[in-house]
Amino acid sequence: MSGPRETVRTFRSEAEAHLARSTLDAQGIPATVHRYSRYRAMSGGGYLLKVAACDAREARAILGELDTEVDMDEYVDSDDASYRRCPACNSVNVKAYPLQRNRALLSVLTLGLALAFLKRDWRCTKCGHEWRA
Repeated sequence: MSGPRETVRTFRSEAEAHLARSTLDAQGIPATVHRYSRYRAMSGGGYLLKVAACDAREARAILGELDTEVDMDEYVDSDDASYRRCPACNSVNVKAYPLQRNRALLSVLTLGLALAFLKRDWRCTKCGHEWRA
């Protein structure tokens, strides 16, 4: 474990980082999880997964294989109204964009009250349709 270490990925939660670490350990690549800082950990991306520099390329390849997304349409009933759906293709595979900088600043200045009135931008990962809801 001595020698130069390289960060192969950052994670929002410590649990995700340790799951990835155990996956690499199972493949014979020793890895460690480090917390970047308390504040960066709270804002996202604060947990670093590090491996020896000589193992970095192989570790990234292994972690890249884990990044396949699950098609939630296979698991959610078509009449289940508890999921947000794409207006174009009716898929539940949708993601919210983060707030734009000016909208986030407005929400901070109003102590979060603006979040009740701001509409989020959404994107369907299946068909690519974007809308504001």
